[in-house]
Amino acid sequence: MKQSMQLTMSALVIFLLSIPLQAATLDQALLDRIASVPEDSYIDVIVRFNDKVNPNSFNDSDRNQRTRRMISALKGKMASQDVVNLKRELRTQGAQSIMDLWITNGISLSLRVDRIAWLARRSYVESISLDADVVVPASDWLPEQNLQAVGAENLWAAGYDGTGMVVASMDTGVEPSHLDLSTRYRGGSNSWFNPYDVNSTSPYDSASASTGHGTHVMGVLVGGNASGNSIGMAPGAQWIAAKIFNDQGSASLSAIHAGFQWLLDPDGDPNTDDAPDIVNNSWYLQGTQNSCNTEFANDIAVMKTAGIALVFAAGNTGPNPNSSVSPANNPGAFSVGAVDSNLAVIDMSARGSSACGGGTFPDVVAPGQNITTSAHTSGLPVAWTTQVTGTSFAAPHVAGGMALLKQAFPNVEVSLLEEALRQSAVDLGAAGPDNDSGYGMIDLQAAYNWLVLNSQPGQLDFENASYSVDENAGTITVNVNRSGGSAGDITVDYATSDGTALAGEDYQQASGTLTFLDGETSQSFTVTILDDTVFEGDETLDLTLSNATGGASLGAQSAAGLTIIEDDPADADGDGFTINVDCNDADPTVFPGAMEIKHDGIDQDCNGYDLTLEITRARYISSSDKLIVWTTSGLADAADLRLIIYRAAGGNGLDRSMRWVGSKNRWQKYFSNFTVKFGSAPVAITVYGVEGQESIAVEQQ
Repeated sequence: MKQSMQLTMSALVIFLLSIPLQAATLDQALLDRIASVPEDSYIDVIVRFNDKVNPNSFNDSDRNQRTRRMISALKGKMASQDVVNLKRELRTQGAQSIMDLWITNGISLSLRVDRIAWLARRSYVESISLDADVVVPASDWLPEQNLQAVGAENLWAAGYDGTGMVVASMDTGVEPSHLDLSTRYRGGSNSWFNPYDVNSTSPYDSASASTGHGTHVMGVLVGGNASGNSIGMAPGAQWIAAKIFNDQGSASLSAIHAGFQWLLDPDGDPNTDDAPDIVNNSWYLQGTQNSCNTEFANDIAVMKTAGIALVFAAGNTGPNPNSSVSPANNPGAFSVGAVDSNLAVIDMSARGSSACGGGTFPDVVAPGQNITTSAHTSGLPVAWTTQVTGTSFAAPHVAGGMALLKQAFPNVEVSLLEEALRQSAVDLGAAGPDNDSGYGMIDLQAAYNWLVLNSQPGQLDFENASYSVDENAGTITVNVNRSGGSAGDITVDYATSDGTALAGEDYQQASGTLTFLDGETSQSFTVTILDDTVFEGDETLDLTLSNATGGASLGAQSAAGLTIIEDDPADADGDGFTINVDCNDADPTVFPGAMEIKHDGIDQDCNGYDLTLEITRARYISSSDKLIVWTTSGLADAADLRLIIYRAAGGNGLDRSMRWVGSKNRWQKYFSNFTVKFGSAPVAITVYGVEGQESIAVEQQ
């Protein structure tokens, strides 16, 4: 044995010396295998090429178009002349089982050890790695666990049960006869993939001692209530499956790559949208505890670029710190740890920090102990259940929850869906994210509420259905609010239009565009009000919103009215005098300066008095050159009367005071020698006082 090992190690040294320094990278696992087998042995390897496709370069807003372009580019690399010629040469070198893995820009094959150095010298080959095997994670069969802890029933009650969603598992397969799963299988030729048997067309679940693992996982994902109790998170969803574990319970790396590749385009036609919305991965790479193995990092990036959410079990490698495993700890993976019914992280659940960059691990936790789910039925159409424990069964709680949220928010990007679950999780332990429970226990109702605010562009409404402003206010500020979400940059146009108020006379026409940046929920514009001195009454104009962009919509309050409150006095009776000077604005015969009607008790001219003056005598006696004037008033001595005398010769009237004679109850005035004093005889007089005036011609005698 010692001599054999020495010979093998010598062969390895010779092998390494035959590879130039600039040749492809060989992983340590492959080198270890080469050192342990004869040089004429065949080894299963994965070959990756240099000319890669960057998934992040595909950023079309339309998911289907983005996916089509990316698949076309990925497959295009495999059609390059270098790759086509290499596969032809490999066959001449005796290579077996050559399979395209375009999702990772590589191929898998079985090749003799003594041909690997020849392959590594190709300039376009980036790396050669061992196509290692993965085994199904162990599970414990323990008592019952329900779904209420994550709030699934709240979303069911709101009408979200996963209807219209397609979920997939990469596992040991699924037992399709189970009554909780059979009616939820999508069916057809694009819903089942078995990389170990290309002729396999019907789902089954077989993996030696791990048989049933995939059935248990699918029960938590989409199981119904045929057993009498609801067991699945998204009972309205359909399922498809990739059987990445063979019937002996192991999975080759190339089979897993092929599984991801199939899920990206199940029917092989990128023009049809038959890929799943969410993929559950309740498996991990053995031997990767506290290490960062990025074997599937590119697969994850491609799938997420195509809008497919991926969930990974954190691994059953706890309880020690720094026990994360791959690919759950890879960049872009969404990892799920497990808690018991008391929200304590179970011992077997892997802890962080992540070996890939030191970030928080896991992302979140979900129920993973005492989970009631579908049991393997051995082909019988029954609804048997069993109870299981492990992170394998915490993960489908999250994947199923994503299906509910994806139904509620069909256009949500994967990254935002993941962030919703993180930010809304119920914090466990010390405040903030930690490396035992991550961001905490998922809460689907809270995640839904978070997405309402953060995934939707929202709708736009005026803050009020009606506004009012005083005519002399100068301007009014009008607020426009964004509700039901604030994601992304959006715009909306606003405008004023005439009602009874006229632009240019009563207000300045206003129009423009309001911009709401991502997260902003309020913007405003101003309308200038024009004041005048004419009473026109209250006047109105219309405010409208239109042309919302960025996916935003207009709400029920996208139109509003604005009333300009008149600040000038009113003239209700239309007599030309406003209420501030008109003593009776309800009577058009009453206004300042109106003709008084004597003794009617009405103050027609708004001087504060009814007119009661009566000139009882206005007589000029020419023989004696004497003028006599008598006047009575209802105001008696308070009338404060004066007299204006108009003469025959014209000219200005003579204004003289009158005297109150109480004994006669009259006002009177006598003039002697009138013409001597004033030049000509009087012809008319006017008596006036606080209540008004009265005029009369002078009687000539």
